[in-house]
Amino acid sequence: MAISYVAKHLIRSWQLYIALLLGVVLAATFFAGVNIGADTVAKQALDQALGKVPADFIIRTYAAMSTQNITTLINKITAVEDVSGVEAIARTYLSFRLPAQEYLQGCTLAGISQNSQVYNGWTNPPSDINENQTYISTDSSIAKTLKLGDIIQANMTQTVYPQEFSNATLITYPLNLTVAGFAELDTNALALVQGRYYSYEIGIMGPGQIINIYPMYVEDLLIVDWNKTLGKFLNMFNEQGTPYFSTDILVHASRDKIINVWDIPGSLNRIEAMRKKIENEANQLRWSFTVESTLGSVLAFAYFMTTTMRLTFLYVSLPVFFVAWYMGTTVSDVSFNLRRREIGLLSTKGFSKGQLFRMFLIEAIIIGIVSGIIGLGLSLALTPFFVGAVGGEITSTTTLGIDVAIMTLIFSVAIIVLAIFRPARKASNLPTVDALREYMFIEEAKPYKKRWPWIAFILGAYKLITLALGINLINEVSRLAMAGANFLLIILFGLWASFDYFILTGIGPALFFWGFTKLFISGSLKFQEVTAKAARFLGDLGVLATKSVQRNPARAASVAFLIALIVGYGVQITGGLASDQDFNIRVVYASVGADMRIDLSQPVNMSAVQDLMKQIKSSVPGVASTTAEYSFYGTSSFAGLQLAAINTTEWPNTAYYEEGWFTGNDLRTAFQHLSSDNHTVILDRDVAEPPNNLHIGDKVSVSLGWGRFSSELSTKDLTIVGFYGINRPDITYYGQAITSPPWSYVSVGLFQELFPVVANSSTPRILVKLSSEADRAAAADQIRELVPPGGILYSVDELIQQQESNLMNTGTLSIQRLGVAFGILAASVGAALVSFISLKERQREASIMSVRGLSFKQLVLVLLTENLAVVVFAILLGISAGLIIAYGQVASFNAMSGVLVSKRMVFPTDAVLTMLTYIGLVFASSIIPVVIMAKRYGSRLERVVRQA
Repeated sequence: MAISYVAKHLIRSWQLYIALLLGVVLAATFFAGVNIGADTVAKQALDQALGKVPADFIIRTYAAMSTQNITTLINKITAVEDVSGVEAIARTYLSFRLPAQEYLQGCTLAGISQNSQVYNGWTNPPSDINENQTYISTDSSIAKTLKLGDIIQANMTQTVYPQEFSNATLITYPLNLTVAGFAELDTNALALVQGRYYSYEIGIMGPGQIINIYPMYVEDLLIVDWNKTLGKFLNMFNEQGTPYFSTDILVHASRDKIINVWDIPGSLNRIEAMRKKIENEANQLRWSFTVESTLGSVLAFAYFMTTTMRLTFLYVSLPVFFVAWYMGTTVSDVSFNLRRREIGLLSTKGFSKGQLFRMFLIEAIIIGIVSGIIGLGLSLALTPFFVGAVGGEITSTTTLGIDVAIMTLIFSVAIIVLAIFRPARKASNLPTVDALREYMFIEEAKPYKKRWPWIAFILGAYKLITLALGINLINEVSRLAMAGANFLLIILFGLWASFDYFILTGIGPALFFWGFTKLFISGSLKFQEVTAKAARFLGDLGVLATKSVQRNPARAASVAFLIALIVGYGVQITGGLASDQDFNIRVVYASVGADMRIDLSQPVNMSAVQDLMKQIKSSVPGVASTTAEYSFYGTSSFAGLQLAAINTTEWPNTAYYEEGWFTGNDLRTAFQHLSSDNHTVILDRDVAEPPNNLHIGDKVSVSLGWGRFSSELSTKDLTIVGFYGINRPDITYYGQAITSPPWSYVSVGLFQELFPVVANSSTPRILVKLSSEADRAAAADQIRELVPPGGILYSVDELIQQQESNLMNTGTLSIQRLGVAFGILAASVGAALVSFISLKERQREASIMSVRGLSFKQLVLVLLTENLAVVVFAILLGISAGLIIAYGQVASFNAMSGVLVSKRMVFPTDAVLTMLTYIGLVFASSIIPVVIMAKRYGSRLERVVRQA
């Protein structure tokens, strides 16, 4: 009987249930869609990570091995199940003299086998490398100096000790290599030759951390045949029993057989079992081997990162799910209030409270299942949007997994059952006499019910105050512990600090919004009084509007809480993402030191550096300015000093620096002192801080030149004219970011004065600033062509692009943006649904107002005044709290981090436009239902008049 009635009622009251259905459909679509997107991005990120692993297993030995030993080992490993290939790569360091070069050039000599995977990443590889032929990596600096047919003359030397370890003999083996060509290698092939077998870009960017801030270091590389050229040397050194070469045996696995991207734990178990088999086969040869699983290491790390991305998705999704639940609860409250008469009639027909409650739950379950199915369909239709929104790309493998489908249905049913449970329980327990009344508001007015709102408000307000003041209790506890405070006090304070940081940080704003709206809208007449004053300019219409607000304080509080929560969350996340992006870009700039930086090799040739700067500025379009820095090391009684000699006129116009980095004297004053007196220094602030307690005007005696010359030449008394750096805290919670080192700046005049002492131990570098209209990518390519052998160019744009290509990083950030968008959309739909249902229950009231002479415009104005007063208040409350939270997060990070670059709260134009769009959606959700319902009321009244 109850089930048949449920079916009839669902058909008869479809309008009410569409309102409830929409909210759950939206949440289910978001849940399923982001799960699909997260799965897709996780798989693509894992494929990206695995694609950067050039070798799956590495067998290393520190013993000298002959070619026969290595061949035997390769044959044994090849027979292991799921091994697709095995190769040997031997390396050694070689020194030789380039044409017209005074000093020796060092490089890595790498011998590869004929079946090496290096050939797969070699553009136009040779069919064979003959004996004593070499190919030079095109990324090597020596590739600009040597040409085809050149002969590289080098010696390999070995010290042979007799049994009594005395009278050692030096054996020299000459090696003459003919340059047969130049090898253009991709990233994986280059990594194999260099012996860098791990992924370089896998990772996630967290607070204060920049993953892979510098590109992979490229060595000077000579490639030869392992067997033909290096084989005889391997055998000769093996006879002496001392290894001269580092030889790695690289094992390539059949990844499609052992890796299942949907079962990472199982894949890791199979990889470990395979590693043990390889190790067992190798150890049967009675040599000392270690077998590393690069494949397992990267897969485990990728699994950790994808799990982190999932947790981030869950964290970001919580407000959306909470909004869906709260919206469902509010709509259910109104819906059951509209069904009071129906509930009373069912009671008189013999329905018990339990039957009524079960009937309501059956309705909810049916709606939840339907919502889940619709949500799954919409998520599949919107798959390109979801995948693209979280940083991935659509591929033919993007599918809806059965686990996601089941989880979505369970989620939809759970959300709606939780939302409807309390209103259904309250409605089923209504006395029959009260239920038979056609309409009655149900408000919470008992004084004791204000206890929890007050607790929530106090806790939430406390958290917002601490955020506004930038207080981080975790940091304060650490300071107390380091100061040796009372142990019991530290424990109690630490427990509260943990509760504050790990719990209140997440739920504090929600507690504040809920407590505030309950106390000052639902439980007080203050808001209604303010609303009445604000609507006074509307005259009688304003009075009429505020009367409705006064009759519906709980409803107004629910809408205000819903909007304030999601707007505050939107401001917090949007501002936080903008601040993080700004911070990460500035850290890269601080790391490079300018738009571009060229690190040159030693020894210093100041005239050559100046010539290169002139050449860059004259031949590369878009270069605004250049300057040189010369870094060298000095020691003092207080600490070691990393000194940078600069041109005080050029450096401020070229280098990247921020306000607050130079203290004691402002930058202009400090640089004037440097330029007028060579014996001055802008000291690293870490050195000047307690216990040293150095001040402006103090002299620091600095020893230079490593003591190779007289003390008169190598020791200088430098007067402090400024400080460089920040006031670093006692602890660093997030970890030190890779950023500009703690320099102490001196003038280039002092460097010239000390040149004979520090020339051979200093490093020159050139900073380049580009104009705003410059083609930055083209400028980097042109400057790179001018960089001499041994020099490396770092470009801010290239490093930022490298970060943004990391799917695990971009996917996580994109999920946060998507979560905010769906949260705002859910709140907007929720506000619209609450307005729709509320207006539906006031249908007779609206008709009476129309009969008494209110025109359509006047009716809309009255209804809008009721809604917009609450909406505007909630938006302002949400924006204020969101700004406080965003500021507090920035201040907390700066208080706990030792990073030179401080975070700052920024709202760029795109972030402001995003927030204005969200606020526009919230306003639209309040205006559109009013206009539609007022139009319907007017149309119905006109029909009644015509019929009469």
